[in-house]
Amino acid sequence: MMWHAPNLLVAFVGALGIFILVLVLQIRPQHQLLQGARARVPFLKRLQRKLNEAELDISATEFLRVALISGFALGLILFLSIGAWTGFLVGLGVGFAGYWSYLEDRRDKRRRKYQEEIAAVIDMLLQATAASLSMDMAIDFVAERAPGSARGDFQKVRDLRALGTPTIEAMQLVAAQRRDMIFDRLIEALTATITQNSKLYDVLVPMNEMVRGLTSARRRIATAQVRIRWEARIVCIAPFIFILILNQTAPDLQRPFYASIVGQIALIVIGILCFSAYYLMNRIGARALRPMEYIDAPNVQLDAKQNPLGALA
Repeated sequence: MMWHAPNLLVAFVGALGIFILVLVLQIRPQHQLLQGARARVPFLKRLQRKLNEAELDISATEFLRVALISGFALGLILFLSIGAWTGFLVGLGVGFAGYWSYLEDRRDKRRRKYQEEIAAVIDMLLQATAASLSMDMAIDFVAERAPGSARGDFQKVRDLRALGTPTIEAMQLVAAQRRDMIFDRLIEALTATITQNSKLYDVLVPMNEMVRGLTSARRRIATAQVRIRWEARIVCIAPFIFILILNQTAPDLQRPFYASIVGQIALIVIGILCFSAYYLMNRIGARALRPMEYIDAPNVQLDAKQNPLGALA
């Protein structure tokens, strides 16, 4: 029976990976993007956008360099521990997936924090409205007192106005750069107030209730999904931990198997199944928290030559 232990282990791990994959595929997405609605973007540009959204001051090439170094170190550790060259490939994948997961977690936390800051901005605008301040004075008030990144956005609006840009255009330029659903709704409300000469208070009161309800719901969902994400990580990493434990407790049984071609292929299959399952679980599970991804308008150019925001960079 001891000679069949590696085969039983591979069968168990493979069946576990397939079971996880099947469970993930059973989850139905809540919405789908229309076919052809988004143009294909080169990989480095998409990667750079992810890094920018995570507010990390690194380029896409630097991210690849960090991920390669960490993946190489993990791969070397697995190779020396298991004695199989496929362990190096698995470690390389863990390095990329782990760093990518870290960036996505940081991005989601930043988005939730920013939308909570917008709720505070709406309160300040209500205070400015109660004090009978003009729109420009209300924006200046928020630019001085708003928390975190929201203050920076309204400071950009104020600085663009100082450069001669109309208030509506300045707000739209900053909204195009921020790409946040709730911030866009706020800018639309402020724009409608200016163009239609309507009362800002009547628009902000229901919007304040909506934003606070949304941020509260997102906070509860995020708290629940933290546990789900960690469970997914543990389940997907467990086969490799089990292999390392078995390598230390029964090396004479395991090392010959993973040194063979069949063992190398089995390790690759295990890695693909686990990484695919984790990727799908992470993508589908995060949709409840992920704001709308907006399609960049072709006439929006955020550079120093054609856009006043370039002068503020």
